[in-house]
Amino acid sequence: MSEAFKKAGRAAVAMVLTGLLAVPFAEAVEVKGLYEIELVARGQSAEDRTQVIKQGLYAVLSRVLVSEDISKIPAVQQALTGAQNYVKQFQFSLISADESPDTEARLARIEFDEDQVMQVMRDSHVGIWSEIRPETLVWLVVDQGGNRQFYNADTMPELESALAFAAKVKGIPMIFPMLDLEEQQRITVSQVLSADSRGLLAASARYEVTSVMAGRIVEKGECWQGEWAFYFDGKIKQWNSPCQPLKATAVAAAQGAYDVLSNYYGVKP
Repeated sequence: MSEAFKKAGRAAVAMVLTGLLAVPFAEAVEVKGLYEIELVARGQSAEDRTQVIKQGLYAVLSRVLVSEDISKIPAVQQALTGAQNYVKQFQFSLISADESPDTEARLARIEFDEDQVMQVMRDSHVGIWSEIRPETLVWLVVDQGGNRQFYNADTMPELESALAFAAKVKGIPMIFPMLDLEEQQRITVSQVLSADSRGLLAASARYEVTSVMAGRIVEKGECWQGEWAFYFDGKIKQWNSPCQPLKATAVAAAQGAYDVLSNYYGVKP
């Protein structure tokens, strides 16, 4: 992680956060489709169907349960063993060659029975995060060939797709700064990555969010490295993601946000 993040002035930032992010649900929205998922299956055999359903249930549980590692939860292990019992709807469909060169592969659309899944989890006293979730403001700097610029959905469609995918995978509502003339006068790319985050958080106040994420992704050949800072509840969480495909880098950002927010807002028996 960069020295800028490492040397962040925690005391000063906490003072800004206290005023900026004091409202628990300043901009909370309902995240739809938490119990629905699309995955690529190797084929349409019974074995392929069983495997993709198990993968789908695990992915769904990973965006509603509060745990550092859901695979260690006995209730999750038990549910995965009989994953097909929780399926409400299932459908195979053709998949484009861009998504998978394997002609046998199929896109599996799965909807799980929310009531049935949650009853098992509640009976097992597992923390659960509801579908009402706060929006996170994301200041993202994209570094390609040494050229740093703010993320722009209009000119970066591949990154836009990756971010949308990550937000859906983890159930994290993300919004991005407008970067209008007012913001361009107040905040620069360098300030997003600066050790002093007061300017960044002050510029974020207009969005009335409870959480702010600042990050930089750097293109390195065929992969992307990421570094992130997440500001919430008067605290800062910082992490790096290794060089990996763009979608995986975006998911690493959403995962960091999920870990913090689910622990705060999740209902723990």
